[in-house]
Amino acid sequence: MTELTLPLRGLISRPLRTLLTVLGIALAVAGFVALTGLTAGVQHSFASGINENGADLVVSQRSAFNLVSSAVPKSLSSGLSAVPNVEAVSGILLNITTADDAANIVMAGWPSDSFLWKDMHLLAGRIPAPGDQWSVILGESIARALDKRVGDTVELQFQPYRIVGIASFSSVLNQNSAIVPLEGLQQLLSREDVFTLYEVRLKRPLDKNDIAVARTRLIAAAQGFEVGDTEQFSSSIRIFDLLRAIAQTISLVVMAMASVAVANTLLMAVNERTFEIGVLAALGWSPRRILRLILIEGVIMSAAGGVIGIILGVLTMEMAAKTNFAAGLIVPYLSGWSIAQALIFVFIAGPLGALYPAWRATRLLPADALRRI
Repeated sequence: MTELTLPLRGLISRPLRTLLTVLGIALAVAGFVALTGLTAGVQHSFASGINENGADLVVSQRSAFNLVSSAVPKSLSSGLSAVPNVEAVSGILLNITTADDAANIVMAGWPSDSFLWKDMHLLAGRIPAPGDQWSVILGESIARALDKRVGDTVELQFQPYRIVGIASFSSVLNQNSAIVPLEGLQQLLSREDVFTLYEVRLKRPLDKNDIAVARTRLIAAAQGFEVGDTEQFSSSIRIFDLLRAIAQTISLVVMAMASVAVANTLLMAVNERTFEIGVLAALGWSPRRILRLILIEGVIMSAAGGVIGIILGVLTMEMAAKTNFAAGLIVPYLSGWSIAQALIFVFIAGPLGALYPAWRATRLLPADALRRI
């Protein structure tokens, strides 16, 4: 028996207990992967959705708690437009609402003269005409989910809107969004004098230095407000920090429970295998080698639970993202760092849980252990 085959034999000899412990670890890892992945996915979804509109920089309220709580005054528009190298500025009003009480979506209000309309890829229909404040363009995915076509009506923010166009986007957020004329949405939300943010497009050709210079000038023109690219904008929204903190706290608690499960399983195994451990000690196995034997069992269970947990976490994210409730708001996002964090947690939790049972095994005297036949 080697130091690898002996731990495997010990785990296989108690299959149900080993399986339940591995499953407990897997569920802990799955919870961590799903919670952190969905939180990062929401942030990434908002950043990619706004970036797709063609904006180079975003002006928003500094450290807004969530996306729709940001407020920048309409009076800021002229100052931003006057900044050198700025080609166009468009205020946007955002809101999260339900479409026909069937799905949660992002509702975006664009001014009729905004540059954002020019790059829209319409699959059917047309752009809303000036003054047609109760018309809407739906993203292709949400239109398909709601079984809506051009000419149909959809209720948004308790207001019937007539669908005048279906658009195709690359980002999941925009594919599940509703784009409406700004004036009507301002009226519904009673926010006539403010935008959620400004999207700023710079003159071409463009390089990184041009963006840095323009950002400095925009900061001077919009003192007291946040100016950055779409990634910086999404990172500044504080609710994402709160969601990450909640996800990590819950995950740490669950990981601690998994560590206790490993300790319980191995402690029972040590008690049941007292004679076997006594034989190994009588054959000359040192306490360090016996300690390593029990720790390897904990590592094997942790590794198996970690791999299964990552797979379960990915499946959980996919299922959550496909619900109507999530439509475009929750996006699966799996990074190498989140996988690394999950594996670090399990390879700490497993050996940590195995540490006390392993220590107990080394304290057994060979003579006493061999008496327990």
